[in-house]
Amino acid sequence: MTTPIPEPSGPPSVETDATKVARVIAVGALKGGTGKTRLAKLIALFLAIVLGRKVVMFDADSASQTTSKWPNKARLRGYFPWPFEIIRYPFAELDKEIDKVKARGDVDDIVVDVGGGNYECFLAAVRRVNILLVPLCPDEGDTEQAPQTREAVFMGAALNNTGKPLSMYYVLTRCENSNDRIDARERLLNEDQEGGAYPLLDTEIPALVAYKRAYGRIPGPANDDFEDRALTAKDKEERPRWKDLKNFIPLLVESEIITREEALGTGLIVKRELEKVTV
Repeated sequence: MTTPIPEPSGPPSVETDATKVARVIAVGALKGGTGKTRLAKLIALFLAIVLGRKVVMFDADSASQTTSKWPNKARLRGYFPWPFEIIRYPFAELDKEIDKVKARGDVDDIVVDVGGGNYECFLAAVRRVNILLVPLCPDEGDTEQAPQTREAVFMGAALNNTGKPLSMYYVLTRCENSNDRIDARERLLNEDQEGGAYPLLDTEIPALVAYKRAYGRIPGPANDDFEDRALTAKDKEERPRWKDLKNFIPLLVESEIITREEALGTGLIVKRELEKVTV
């Protein structure tokens, strides 16, 4: 599901002799506390470790900078080496810094953690992004902020220079077994509201211990680079597995971050679990 937004303003401004053009994936919202940093970091880790892609990540959340702290926590717990580069750049010139990484020609994916109230930085990310994932908690406080984020996307998308239409997806996160998520879905999908229904994914991210324990850790099983590293007994016990992160892989498929074939090729999900995922 995509939303009709302004067409890109023109072809990419970045010149590179390389044939590889990095895809830019942003996880962002103008409201904090929605779990965006955790989702952004897990997406980057999955692409780098499970799919073996070259990833660069921008920590563009000037409010918390949690993305930059995650590798330090992981190193103290015995995870080494860290599998991708992180650039700390929470300013309005974020689009220019993304251009610099794209111009290198050696990167597959750029993942951006952006938002937390920094409006100018959010707009700068939208000017360069291919896929934008907007996480929302299912309470009224979060869903009432949805219009501001969508309006900002419309503004930034008019100056998007990727040469391709921007895909924007909203996803409900930290969902508990209550009527809140049902009510939130009804509000967001109401076609009579100003601007129409939101491009809300069917996939929801539940409130699980596995997601909480993911902070400062790399979900296992890991690749060969990590197998010889000794983790503490406590961390081995608390380390989440990709399979523990319920709905995470379906989220990647539905938002077109990965294909069904890539998901099945990991061996982390079976075909019947993907049959209900719409793209």
